[in-house]
This record gives sequence, C-alpha cells and structure tokens, in this order.
Amino acid sequence: MEEFIPNTETYTVPPSEPAPVEPIREPVRIMVTGSAIGIDLIIKVLHRLGFAEPRAWSKPQPDPTSGKFISIMTKWIRY
Repeated sequence: MEEFIPNTETYTVPPSEPAPVEPIREPVRIMVTGSAIGIDLIIKVLHRLGFAEPRAWSKPQPDPTSGKFISIMTKWIRY
C-alpha cells in the first residue's frame, strides 16, 4: 500500500505593486534684481536656455529699499 505524501509546499500570494506615490510639488520663487535692462536681458537668456517663458516673470517693479528693479517668477518642481 502506498503512503500518502502530503503537499508540504507553502504558496504565498506575490506582493502587490505598491501604490504609486504622488510626486511632491513645491513652488520655488526665483528673483532677479538689477536695472530694468539687465533684468530683461537675463530673462531672455534664461528663456533661450529653456528655463522659463518670459511671460512667466512679473513686470519689473522698483524695490523701495534699494532703488533697483525686481522681477519674480514661481517655478514648480517635482521630486
């Protein structure tokens, strides 16, 4: 008479894929200060480098403390 050999292997369910983690988005402010002509030149150079569209920048505003102009933009980064 043959003996019954029980199945001793253990099967586990493969781990499921982890839920995709939402990338963290953070606003970063970039400020350029100087003369209106200098600011315009830097914005154009940054545009040529693919950094940001010129319309993304604020219009140059005079800084009451330094007398220079300031232009600001917000760049959203993901990590």
